[in-house]
Amino acid sequence: MAVALISSFSRFINPSWLTGPIFDKELRVSSRRRRNYVLRSVYLLVLIILVAAAWFTALLRGSGTSVAWQVSRMAEVGRSLVLMITWFQFLTAQVLAAVMLSNSISDEIRRGTMDVLMTTPINCVQIVLGKLLSKLFQLILMLAVSLPLLAVIRVFGGIQWDYVVSSLSITLAATVFVGSLSMFLSTKFRRSYLVILIMTTFLVVAYLLMIPLSFFRNSSSVLMSVILHINPFAAMLQVTSAAFPGSRMGTTFFSLPLHCLLMGGASMFILFASAFRMRRHALDSFLGTNAGRKLPIWKRNFMSSAFKSKSSFSATSPIRPVTGSPIFWKELSRPFSKSLRSNAIVLGILLLLLFIFYYLGYLFNAFSAATPVAMVFYSMFTSGLWMIATIRTAAMAATSITKEKEARTLPLLLGTLLEPKQIIHGKALAALWRNAPAWLILALGTPVFYILMTTRQKTTGISSLDFYYYSYIIFGLLGIVANVIFLIGLGMYFSTRLKSSTAALMATIGSLLGFYVIRRFMFMFLFAILGVMMTGNIQVALILNQIVSIVFNAVIGMVLLWRAKYRLRRDIF
Repeated sequence: MAVALISSFSRFINPSWLTGPIFDKELRVSSRRRRNYVLRSVYLLVLIILVAAAWFTALLRGSGTSVAWQVSRMAEVGRSLVLMITWFQFLTAQVLAAVMLSNSISDEIRRGTMDVLMTTPINCVQIVLGKLLSKLFQLILMLAVSLPLLAVIRVFGGIQWDYVVSSLSITLAATVFVGSLSMFLSTKFRRSYLVILIMTTFLVVAYLLMIPLSFFRNSSSVLMSVILHINPFAAMLQVTSAAFPGSRMGTTFFSLPLHCLLMGGASMFILFASAFRMRRHALDSFLGTNAGRKLPIWKRNFMSSAFKSKSSFSATSPIRPVTGSPIFWKELSRPFSKSLRSNAIVLGILLLLLFIFYYLGYLFNAFSAATPVAMVFYSMFTSGLWMIATIRTAAMAATSITKEKEARTLPLLLGTLLEPKQIIHGKALAALWRNAPAWLILALGTPVFYILMTTRQKTTGISSLDFYYYSYIIFGLLGIVANVIFLIGLGMYFSTRLKSSTAALMATIGSLLGFYVIRRFMFMFLFAILGVMMTGNIQVALILNQIVSIVFNAVIGMVLLWRAKYRLRRDIF
């Protein structure tokens, strides 16, 4: 009897009963994948570059060059480095969680192994928790790499250790929530890039809404307290502002344990919903019907009439001829963006949002004495739209060739009369066309914003900056073109080099993060040097930074497109 009780108690405290063998299997598979080690190495390299760039930038700022002056700035440098590392972890961990779990369930369904899993004693909860915890374990290992660095920087002073612990707790809670939501979406969508696009849009909207709400933070402390406890970005802002004297967040109530409990509860609810959807899919797959759910009468009638009209239309309508590039024609025939009507709807929504943000910018007359609220709202809109367009363009380019490899249609495509250059150009043009509304809004909004800002400067008596505003317009448009070339080239290169869409997507997004972070801090270092060399002429340094960025993006993008053309016939299976 005692042996049985001890055995049952040992099984209860052993976490394997909750995750099953899935957790152990996923850890073994992950330990044999080279990309996980590459991801940690790249993450550590980016951290080193960030620390070095921020260090030299902080020391070069100002006029003091003596050793005593540099020692006096150690606390400020340490505070800047800790803030940079914690915020970099907060954003990067959520993006990687969304990417790594975007195909956790859909891959099992696509490969046909989900039905085999459901015939074993493993239940749906164990499958969901095992896959989630195995991916989060890789992210926790990556985050643990920066802990020794934070401990060393903490010696410089300037910030409390409580901030490091609080920011790490918020990062882990947000990562678990984003990973759970990405896994739930993977039960609904077969394509991983669709899950990543939806998650990116969700994160951008949820986080950028905090900027206009911050203007009303003093109107309702109860509302702000609720937002702080359910929004990780708001909680991170609160913890960051509380670590500095003179915080502007006021005395709004915020409890870190309550925030973590709420995020954990929401994550558990989403995980159980994912397990329920898995079970319903298994019933549908076994019985060959919608056994897991019953459709209403109106929906069944609508679907039956739609299928009847579709079959009658396909029987009487002529075959649509191929016009222009066959690859471009084939890509646009897919239901994701099949007609001009979808692009027109997206363009109209983006124009409406742009008008709303402009109106909000002029509704509030001033954010501070130097920065109008129009610039704040416009920056918020363009930043969110730029992130969505960037992820969407890179994802479509990164999955363009790998989808052909997974469907085993790439050998057939290469067996046609089409040259590799035509295939690459057709895929790249399709990725550009599907994201044309977002880039068009960015291209049109940049000159309109700078013209309005120039008009405002003239009304206030400042007209000496017209030349620089017009320069920003020209280089801003050229920067958008160069950025699109870089995104498509990077995605196409990894799509031809790797075999699966998930691997290509992770490599593309990881490279994007590394490129943007390294380039940004290299430009900050260059700007600090130019600021010292060109005191009183900072606009020239900004223009030089824009020129270097344009040349870098355009050259790297063209080189990667050229390499993708030559790698298309390699590793076709």
